Amino acid sequence: MAAAYAAGELSPVAVAESLFAAIADDRHAINAFTLLDRKGALAAAAASAARWRAGRPLGPLDGVPVSIKDMSNVAGWPTRRGSLATADEPLPPADAPAVALLRAGGAVLFGKTTTTEFGWAVMSESPHGGVTRNPHAPAHTAGGSSCGAAAQVAMGWGPLALGSDAGGSVRIPAAYCGLVGLKPTFSAIPNPPQSAFAEFAHLGPLSRSVADCRLAMQVLARPDARDPASLYPRQPGGLPRRPLRLAWAARLGGQAMLDEDIARGFAGLVETLAAQGHELVEVPLDWLDTAEEGWNLWASRLHESFVDWPAERQALLDPRLLRTCRLGGALDAAALARARSRLRVAANRLTSVFVDHDFLLTPATATPAPPLGCLAPAAHPQAARIEQESGNWFALTPYTYPFNLTQQPALALPLGCTAQGLPFGVQVVAQRYADETLLDFGEQLEALLGKVVPAPASAPYLG
Repeated sequence: MAAAYAAGELSPVAVAESLFAAIADDRHAINAFTLLDRKGALAAAAASAARWRAGRPLGPLDGVPVSIKDMSNVAGWPTRRGSLATADEPLPPADAPAVALLRAGGAVLFGKTTTTEFGWAVMSESPHGGVTRNPHAPAHTAGGSSCGAAAQVAMGWGPLALGSDAGGSVRIPAAYCGLVGLKPTFSAIPNPPQSAFAEFAHLGPLSRSVADCRLAMQVLARPDARDPASLYPRQPGGLPRRPLRLAWAARLGGQAMLDEDIARGFAGLVETLAAQGHELVEVPLDWLDTAEEGWNLWASRLHESFVDWPAERQALLDPRLLRTCRLGGALDAAALARARSRLRVAANRLTSVFVDHDFLLTPATATPAPPLGCLAPAAHPQAARIEQESGNWFALTPYTYPFNLTQQPALALPLGCTAQGLPFGVQVVAQRYADETLLDFGEQLEALLGKVVPAPASAPYLG
């Protein structure tokens, strides 16, 4: 898009108009958005077109349509967080720092995407936003909690979306929808105000290529005084001039399930990289079995988030979310202390993998996207317990949440499709602050795979 703008071959206004026409033709009821701002977007696109004509674009995203997950504030747009309980909250008077960076870079902010309620789970539905469908299989989930962001980009409704990830909420929907999703180093993208999940929560882009992801980070990865953790020097990019030392693990801990197609696809990738001359080392991560502890901590943070709400407001929450809040509130101090202690030990031990290895490779998810309305695939041995009692989606997606604990950058890339045509992905993890190097390797890996999962045939790609 940017190249076409610079050459005068494409106008940001024409792109914006085409975008809204495509979204209006949502013939499969994908339902990716909670808000669309046609008037504001067309005004921003017109201003961008004038800058391109004058040869003075604001940056690599000037005139590019970008959506915002409905967990971040956009001035004048409601922030509903997927909940009916936020209906009476006032409109935010100012942009969140990441949104302000996008606006200052000339991006055309055109709408807000759906999220699970307060980002609590990985299905693609909420009381406020309703059901969001996977463009590749509309009867299946788009993943969560950045469900609308993934569905939007997979449909070709613009090339970029800003999501958030406190346990996999960018990488899981990216894998389910055949996209690139980056959880950068903690606070590489500034993310105030702090919530109960502050030290786990990352903002990150979803895109159709690593190159687009890199362009987004050029705009978003800036320090902001409102987020002190964002004020650190970035490590420059550049891969070592030698074969890479790649650690890999197909399973983590006592993982109950790994889809056969994903296992075969991942094994094929390991073989391909070894044939390229890289050093591939399988690392034992059978000890990394902390889904219960992680879920206890997650549930306690949900309880912390709503503990001061009056009962009548809590009653507006999804019953599954409320049940998880109550699980968190029922934990005694000793149980929570043991969970935190085990997670801390696991995080410290996990980072030691990167002493001798450049990157760690894992599947991005254990299964492809489950059917709509389900947390767990029916074949999962813990499905009934997860659906009816615990809600513990960490046990279903063991690959993502550990790297929120370590605050390391992790990139999901499309790896293939199952026999049923459902996309799945690979996850690449790097040392903290090595975001540019991770993207360098991501581009190499993307070129090696030679596979970008195509948008559905009915989707007009605007890039």
